[in-house]
Amino acid sequence: MSSLIDLIFFSEKRKNLLVQLDNGPMDIDEIKETLNVKACAIMPQIKKLKDMDLIEQREDIYQLSDIGAVIVEKMIPLTSLINVFDGNKDYWSKHDRSPIPINLIKKIDMLGRCHLDEPDLDHLFEFPEFLRDRLSSSKTIKSFYSYFCPDCPSIQAACAKNGAEVHLILDERVYNRLKNDFGDEYNVLLENKVSLYIYSDKIRPSSFMIADNFVMLKLFGKEGEFDNNKIISYTPSAVEWGNELAQYYIDRSTKIN
Repeated sequence: MSSLIDLIFFSEKRKNLLVQLDNGPMDIDEIKETLNVKACAIMPQIKKLKDMDLIEQREDIYQLSDIGAVIVEKMIPLTSLINVFDGNKDYWSKHDRSPIPINLIKKIDMLGRCHLDEPDLDHLFEFPEFLRDRLSSSKTIKSFYSYFCPDCPSIQAACAKNGAEVHLILDERVYNRLKNDFGDEYNVLLENKVSLYIYSDKIRPSSFMIADNFVMLKLFGKEGEFDNNKIISYTPSAVEWGNELAQYYIDRSTKIN
């Protein structure tokens, strides 16, 4: 079994080839183009997979064997799960994951490959500039904040003005500060029909934002400490996962307007 695991996971070329063949048979030219490799680089990997009976060749066409198809079916979710933690293991291990409901923990592979954003001191509380275009083109935006974000009211209102359906879930203290100390911003949210919710339970993430084409998630540290680093993913399955997370908190919140 270990030799089979080594064969699949210790080579990106072999792993990627198996995943591509799961979409259907391919000839060598299609393989080279899809994987962006030369024949001399991929042919030795094809031979190894053929020797283990994971792929088979019929004339010039390569395809998964019956065993190969079964293995790839089970391999793809594991590959997605590895992508979630690849390069971000310290973030997930050092932060409080309890705000993520267990049914979504079990589906965390849906996040796919994640990017860890670590803002510098000059931009700690600013919305990431590289996400602004993605945000402005989104038709639906669902956000949660356990802390007061200076950019939050104007960002949410601007999206609503552009015609987006905006849902904003706030910790009760954050909501009260917004309403009492930032009345102009609060009224702008109401005028632009942003749906406001108050969340009162103790278990909560630091923040999240779910748009049409990205998920941004920020968790507190294991001891409850605030951390501005955040996980970002752009895959459609991540957005689906994020919308489930947002709905979980909407269902447990009180709608204000």
